Amino acid sequence: MASKGSPLHGPQVRLVEQAHRLFAETKEHLFESKSAEEHAKLLRVQHQLEVSTKQAIFVGSSVSDTIKTCIVMGNERAAVKVKSEFKVPDKRWYWLKSCALATVGNWDALETFSREKRPPGGYKPFVEACIDAGQKTEALKYIPKLTDPGERSEAYARLNMTEEAKKAASEANNGDELFGRLKSTLAQNTLIDTLRDRLSFQGTY
Repeated sequence: MASKGSPLHGPQVRLVEQAHRLFAETKEHLFESKSAEEHAKLLRVQHQLEVSTKQAIFVGSSVSDTIKTCIVMGNERAAVKVKSEFKVPDKRWYWLKSCALATVGNWDALETFSREKRPPGGYKPFVEACIDAGQKTEALKYIPKLTDPGERSEAYARLNMTEEAKKAASEANNGDELFGRLKSTLAQNTLIDTLRDRLSFQGTY
């Protein structure tokens, strides 16, 4: 049986559209009117996605989360359509897609994505996505591509690669300030590793 989408979709859209009409009656509420109009549009798009995917998981989420969910589900065509309809900037798109691909562990797709064209905001989205997923090997594919030595240094520090972090920091203009932040990051990582080792050791008994 085909999904009809979230049951509250209809009432939600009508309520938001009513708010849009009320706000549109006065010039003082143009921003609110536009926001309500966009919200109603998003609800309709999300409802269509729920019907087509037969999963009531879209209605009520943000534009960003809608895009990420589409990519996680392997429906990139729908994600691109949402990006286009809501004029999502390319920089934001790179963050969202990198995060989504890392969430499902599709590292080959992430690497292919990184090679499509030069990312408009650099390779930081790829680095962050890999590190947040605990994938050091994958992160190391992109860290050398970071043009900002400060970003490279902090990325290496998050991976507990002390010497690489120091070397990158020495190339930065704000080296002293960066070294201070590195000490904090490296110390925190060491503490986390120590706690993890203790828990692992206790778990053997």
